[in-house]
Amino acid sequence: MPYHGLMPQKEILTPSQRRVYEFIKLRISKSGRSPTLSEIAKEIGAGSIRSVTQYLEALERKGLIRRNRYVQRGIELIKKDGDKEEFVSLPVFASAGCGSPSVIAERTFDEYITVSSNLVDGERDNLFVIKASGESMVDAWISDGSFVLVEMTEDVEQGDLVVAIIDDNAVIKKISFANNAVILNPVSNDPIYQPIILRRDFKVFGRVIEVIRVEKNEEYQIIYE
Repeated sequence: MPYHGLMPQKEILTPSQRRVYEFIKLRISKSGRSPTLSEIAKEIGAGSIRSVTQYLEALERKGLIRRNRYVQRGIELIKKDGDKEEFVSLPVFASAGCGSPSVIAERTFDEYITVSSNLVDGERDNLFVIKASGESMVDAWISDGSFVLVEMTEDVEQGDLVVAIIDDNAVIKKISFANNAVILNPVSNDPIYQPIILRRDFKVFGRVIEVIRVEKNEEYQIIYE
């Protein structure tokens, strides 16, 4: 039975997608008309109109624009003027395995991912993004290569999805508590994945608060600063 405690409906923009989106908003706000495909290509230095079309298709999938393909300037912003879309950059802090504890947790300070500010409420200093590795959490919508927004905290409850550090290895699991043990459970019907049983005083590193869906056919969502 798939895990239903977390619904990953948030999307992220790649740097190139964001640039196209911002250019469209700017042209509409200044002239009242959307740019043509050729104008977008010139603005972003795209090598072909097909590249521009792919960016627009991604923005349309993410609910930011609507296109009339039979009109030259047929791009419409779905969001109203008062609904300003803002973005923040969060560090990709570590890697975490969704299988056995085999992925070393390494701090990564030069990688950032751009996400909608709607994903981030209040204090940001204790939030970070990790890239999941492995398939033991697929029924919680965390597949290999997914980005996961994590709050750094030891305050977790039964059934939470957590990040745990075990012998310098990071794992993502669903936590449960027994009288004398902490159990880190996979969320997958595949019997190859087994629970990890730890001492009751074991402390987790963080709690998963959002799964950020990444389209397989889109360009990589990491940016470098």
